[in-house]
Amino acid sequence: MIKSWTLAEIAAVTGGTVQGESSLVISGISTDTRKIQAGDLYVALKGERFNGHAFIEAALAAGAVAALVDEDVDSRFPCVRVDDCLLALGLLASANRDLFTGPVVSVTGSAGKTSVKQLMTSVLSERFNTWMTQGNLNNHIGAPLTLLALKPEHEAAMIELGASGLGEIAYTARWVKPQVGIITNAAEAHIEGFGSLQGVVLTKGELLDFIQPGGTAVLNADDVFYPQWAERAQTQQLSFGFSEQADVRALAIETTLSGSRFVLAFKGQQWPAELPLPGVHNVRNALAVAAAAFALGMSGDEITSGLKKAVAVGGRLQWLDGVNGQRILNDAYNANPASVRAAIDVLKQAENSWLVLGDMAELGADELALHASVGAYAREQGIKHLVATGNRCRQATDAFGAGAHWFASREEVVRFLQQQTRDQDVLLIKGSRSAGMDEVVHALQKNTEEN
Repeated sequence: MIKSWTLAEIAAVTGGTVQGESSLVISGISTDTRKIQAGDLYVALKGERFNGHAFIEAALAAGAVAALVDEDVDSRFPCVRVDDCLLALGLLASANRDLFTGPVVSVTGSAGKTSVKQLMTSVLSERFNTWMTQGNLNNHIGAPLTLLALKPEHEAAMIELGASGLGEIAYTARWVKPQVGIITNAAEAHIEGFGSLQGVVLTKGELLDFIQPGGTAVLNADDVFYPQWAERAQTQQLSFGFSEQADVRALAIETTLSGSRFVLAFKGQQWPAELPLPGVHNVRNALAVAAAAFALGMSGDEITSGLKKAVAVGGRLQWLDGVNGQRILNDAYNANPASVRAAIDVLKQAENSWLVLGDMAELGADELALHASVGAYAREQGIKHLVATGNRCRQATDAFGAGAHWFASREEVVRFLQQQTRDQDVLLIKGSRSAGMDEVVHALQKNTEEN
């Protein structure tokens, strides 16, 4: 946190009442008893399968000095009693955010959020001590915790916002209050929670409602839904993309399996740029970052320097070495049809290409057709082999045709790949988190005798 709070101040922010010494000082906030630091306030959140109030004593024993609760608790425990702990967590996050004077950039979208977060942080770090969302802490709990982790030494913040249903971006964005809000795209992801693709579009657009006065909306000019977002935004705008109408563009793009070169163009000026992340889609992500950085007054030289220093995020088009000399392109963190197609566009540059696919989750009523579509796309792009597991992925292998293999388990996939792939084969491994394709990645890095 940017400053310490007394229990009385916590109560004032959250509308709660103090049980115990109101002048007790809080130096941090935690929702996890395993990560308690001395001086923390423990927030007793509830979920479908847990109730944090059961762990208050453990939190205090671990070093917490008080708890935030929405149930009556033992009078021995110093606490602030509120109506709703989750809402109170957001209110505290908002209060800490209001103390922060540096630029805040936020990103949402169906794909590319984490890559944009990483790239944006690399660029911001050319000028600022930058805090960013850690791991996947981008939801209704993670975003407030990210804001609460802002400290006096931080000079800029990059906040990623994810959603699996309507209204979730509005909930978190109201705490974040960004100067710059980026929407990467809208695609078939988490359709079950949104009801339809239009539901995705509307939810991603919620970010625009919370950009601060004088701020900037950064929008994808290549996205079919760009006009809807441009109309919704009530602040100044910068667009990015490959379209001639985009404000921030990439010219003379050259791609390889390891990265890209292009010319960054904005307002009649041009800068040569290098990006150590593969895929044309990452060039577009870099343009989103450049637009946000330009909105904050950063220079083209600072932007291209930051982009060149970027590092791949684990599980997102991350190059690894296989035990048999294969080149593994680990993209197993998550998947939706758009991100699978983007990854295929990278893989197709390999001479002997293997797409290793697990099921894509939360796609709603069209899930089978969407799986078939990525199988067909892989065939169209010249991918040599498709190896898949998961019931939905049967549709992908059927659509791919000759050269496709489907297995009932990840273990069978691993055995087949160990037997069939060789030195310099390129294996793109991808699937939704629930598909557990990271286990395939791990197994292919181990000695074959261990499997």
